[in-house]
Amino acid sequence: MRLLQADAAAFALTVGLAEAYFVAFALAAGLSQVEAGLIATVPVLAGAVIHSITPWGVRYVKSLRVWVSFFTALQALSLLALSISAWLGAVTAPQVYLLVSLYWAAGFCTAPPWQTWAPTLIPRLIATHFWTSRSRTVQALLAVGLLSGLILEWGRRSDHLLEAFSLVFFLAFIARGASSFFLSAHSEPNPALAASTEPPSLRVLQRDLLSDRSVRSLLVYMLAVVLATNVSAAFVTPYMLNELNFTYTQLMCAFAVTFAAKVVALPGVGRMAKRWGPGVPLWLGAIGIIPTATLYLVSDSFWWILSLQFAVGMAWACWETATFLLVFDVIPSERRTSVMTVYNIVQSAAVVSGSLIGATILSSMEIGRQGYAMVFVATGVMRLMTLFLLAGIEPRRFKLRQTFDLYLLTLGIGSGDGAFDLPQITEPSRPQAKPASTPPSTQ
Repeated sequence: MRLLQADAAAFALTVGLAEAYFVAFALAAGLSQVEAGLIATVPVLAGAVIHSITPWGVRYVKSLRVWVSFFTALQALSLLALSISAWLGAVTAPQVYLLVSLYWAAGFCTAPPWQTWAPTLIPRLIATHFWTSRSRTVQALLAVGLLSGLILEWGRRSDHLLEAFSLVFFLAFIARGASSFFLSAHSEPNPALAASTEPPSLRVLQRDLLSDRSVRSLLVYMLAVVLATNVSAAFVTPYMLNELNFTYTQLMCAFAVTFAAKVVALPGVGRMAKRWGPGVPLWLGAIGIIPTATLYLVSDSFWWILSLQFAVGMAWACWETATFLLVFDVIPSERRTSVMTVYNIVQSAAVVSGSLIGATILSSMEIGRQGYAMVFVATGVMRLMTLFLLAGIEPRRFKLRQTFDLYLLTLGIGSGDGAFDLPQITEPSRPQAKPASTPPSTQ
């Protein structure tokens, strides 16, 4: 349990220190606003495709622990390479895309096996208390990691911005390297889980997901939201830094407010889902995310942006919690590695497709306020259209077949497995079918 707590702290530091600032780093390295925005999405698809080897790899090494700890170490090395590149000042677009793709590939490779392995480490009798305590650790250390924005602001003012990014990425490398050590020191109570991992196939998908029409409808709706959201999500960081002239301190505050809003909202969302089912928070979140990007056009005021960030976090807390409950309700734990491997690939393709639509709109116009306005309006219209797909889902799909008391209880202070997905300032560029973190890394 101490090792899991330590891993949670190291992972949260990594996300706050490095992952949150990949787009900002690309801008500092001289990439265009479109190229920098796509850093948030294109490497995610590359990583998702590479991680398709996970089910076969886990069966080959016959150990979830070995697989997870190895790819966590590889993820740490990608951060070290980014640190060295920033320090030398020789940063090119292909180099940034390659290293960030390696980061996401390694992170994706750890996610499904960790989700299968970690629950076996904690006795069911104390699971609720433990995961609740672990969530506190993640929240606290993620906030500490976000303070790296102060280092970047110092670098900007002293004309040593790339050196500041180098320091931040090196600290993230140390944190993720420590995480790999903590994971490798774990036991593996049920080694048979690795050998029994079933590689994805059409037969597996048909059996686990596609045989139920209402499940298919739910997944199509979720992918449509991912597509619509990422028309704008990848370009919000460039918009704030280049068009609104935010400092890195203001950028850090924007991250923090969105995160804080999720923390504030989760207890109420959990009680809502437990009392009325996940359909209620799903509809609230689905409606709430529609106007968020367009509302950036109302005012350039920093305080307006912070207020909007808070509303965004509340809306996504509803949406992510509801979709997690619904999707994981229909995927048995012994089949989760293979099914989520395929889903991650399809979802990542939707992420990139959405960002390419946004990039096309932005590139077809003069990059500036007018171009960003078109992107924000387009994503709002597309999000509105997804409500028709949501309305077509059978009402009985919103009734869970399994109980999620553990997860709902831990919503009192965070997500059930301690995972967090740090959004690209406004909203997640990768809405997940799991609790908010998830970024696709070990957690």
